[in-house]
Parts: sequence; C-alpha cells; structure tokens
Amino acid sequence: MKGIVIALPQPEKQEDKPPLRTRLALFFGKYGMMMFFVAVLISGVVFGAVHTVSDGSNALGKAERIFSSLPLTFEKKQPIAVFADSFSAAFIFTAALCFLALTPAGLPSIPAVVFFRGYEYGVFSCCLCKVYGFKGLAYYISVALSGTFLSAMALVYLSQYCIGCSASMMLAVSGRSPVTPLKERFGELMLHGAYSLIIIVFASLTDTLLYFLIGRLF
Repeated sequence: MKGIVIALPQPEKQEDKPPLRTRLALFFGKYGMMMFFVAVLISGVVFGAVHTVSDGSNALGKAERIFSSLPLTFEKKQPIAVFADSFSAAFIFTAALCFLALTPAGLPSIPAVVFFRGYEYGVFSCCLCKVYGFKGLAYYISVALSGTFLSAMALVYLSQYCIGCSASMMLAVSGRSPVTPLKERFGELMLHGAYSLIIIVFASLTDTLLYFLIGRLF
C-alpha cells in the first residue's frame, strides 16, 4: 500500500524590517522638506497672532492697511470680487516662490516668504477674534478657514520643489554639477507649479462659495 503524502503549506518567511533609524531616515528623506515648511508656516502664524495680541486695540485697522491679500472681512462684496482678491493674493506668493526658485538667493528667501504668509494668516485671524470676539471667530472658522488651509497647503507643496530648484541653481553657479539636472528641475517646477495653481483656484472658489452662502449672514 502506497503511503499518502500530505503537503502542508509552509509558513511564509517574514521579511526583516529595516532598523528604526533607517526607517526614520527614509521618512525624513521623503517628507522632511514638507514638514520643514509646515513648521515655518505655523511659526509665522503663531508669531503673527502673538504680535497682534500685544499690538493694541487698533490691530485690525493696521492689518487692513498693511495686508491686502486676505480680503474676507465683514465688508459686503460681490462673489467675483472675493474670488479675484483671494486668487490674486495666493498667486502673488506662488509667483514669488517660482521666481526665487530660479535664483540661488531662493535658499534663504523661500522660507522667509512662507513665514511671511503664515504671519499674515496669524495677523488676520487674530484681528478678527480680537476686534469682533466670538462673531469674528465664527466667521473665520465658517468662511475663511477652508480656503486658507487649501491655499497654505498649495504654498507648502510648491515650496519643497522651489527649494530643490534653487539648490540646483546654487550648485550650477558654484561650478558643481547638481544631482538632478537643471532641465529636469525646471520641468518639475513647472509641473508642480501648475498643480499648485489648480489648488489655489479651488481654494478661491471655496472662499467665494462660503462667503456667498455664509459670510453675508454676519
């Protein structure tokens, strides 16, 4: 009588996970620059808010004179004007980042632009809350916050590619060969700049829609 052979499934060999230090290095290598710009933006928001709190009772008037790129206030505006103001403000910062990306000076200047944008957000939000109290806070959360978040993320998203392009320019000017060729960097900058503009358009549409549906109730 022949023996019966039963084939049992062999346990799969578990792949050895890389050490924690290697995984952290991979994570920060992939997302480190984005996290850096998020931290810069948040630092600007905090600094702007703290500066506004200690700036006296005329903070909103001063902010409106200095900053014209955050148009969502209690003033009655047509939706097309809200869209134009919101888009033009974000576009100015996007264009500034792309311009600085084409120069070696972008290495220190690009983080400064992101910080200033965060400072502007902090001033505007804190002014609304300080002058109008709960009404200002409700307005900011229900009307301005969504578009502000999308616009800020577009800025952070583009900044990491701008800093890479500027670093390549710096290496090229100093006579060293960049790791990624300049032609490839320029193509990458144009592609992701277009993606950022799409996000900005969507953020401006969000501002306009929320202003038209909710903002006029305040």
